[in-house]
Amino acid sequence: MRPLDLGDAEAVHLPGGDFRLDGGTMFGLVPKALWQRVTTADEHNRIRLACNCLLLKMGRELALLDTGFGERFSPRERTMYGMDGAHTLRGSLAAAGVAPEAITIVALTHLHFDHFSGCLVEGPTGLNPLFPNAVHAVQRGEWDDALAGRSTMRSSYRPEELHTLARQVEMRFLDGDGELLPGLTAFVTGGHTRAHQGFRLEAGGHTLVYPGELIPTRLHLRPYWNMAYDMFPYQTLTRKQQFTAEAAAQKWIVAWDHDSDVPWSRIVQDGDHFVTRDVEL
Repeated sequence: MRPLDLGDAEAVHLPGGDFRLDGGTMFGLVPKALWQRVTTADEHNRIRLACNCLLLKMGRELALLDTGFGERFSPRERTMYGMDGAHTLRGSLAAAGVAPEAITIVALTHLHFDHFSGCLVEGPTGLNPLFPNAVHAVQRGEWDDALAGRSTMRSSYRPEELHTLARQVEMRFLDGDGELLPGLTAFVTGGHTRAHQGFRLEAGGHTLVYPGELIPTRLHLRPYWNMAYDMFPYQTLTRKQQFTAEAAAQKWIVAWDHDSDVPWSRIVQDGDHFVTRDVEL
């Protein structure tokens, strides 16, 4: 995928690996008779998803948004989640000509394994940070909830790995919306988790937004097409409606964290609903 030239910055799509989750869970209240019209389930009722990490080249700063599920899962886990090793975050960075040591900030939407686990790699004496020189930024509320097990998806968090990371890198804990770098801001969405966050980049007259699990794929653009994984589903519904209306009105570029076919799109209004269009700069 060709990088997005945003004038003052460049956005690079970094495939972090494909995996599969149950289609019914991914679409919540939407009947299979409807969602199977837009995607295909395998023999285990799982649909294909991607870990779409995003590299932002901003002058001397190299920002990475999310890190995917990494390379440390057991054969049993890889089978259970249908993990495809064709792409890894390290391989995608190498293809982009970027060394992990050059990343200056890693910003995480939340701390579920398919967004956080790529932060750590196996070393001779245990787990080491893949991005040792980067500040790692996350909402303080998300960090606290992950460590305390305050989630309906406790198995998606790996508290011991959070402690391992925090001992070895500089952490930055956000308390609500805030600037990460000049032009790059974090905004709390809630919904999926209590303190889930997205990111907005303003550069060269363009706005690129990474909403994370608020809208994980293009197929989740409709108001009620939401995941059963969301801890606060009504918050997802209302926040997503606000987001899609603003994205269409402001002509934002929206980067999808789990879409297996398209890494980014524009949202446009079509009558009384919203649809996506390819990005043309």
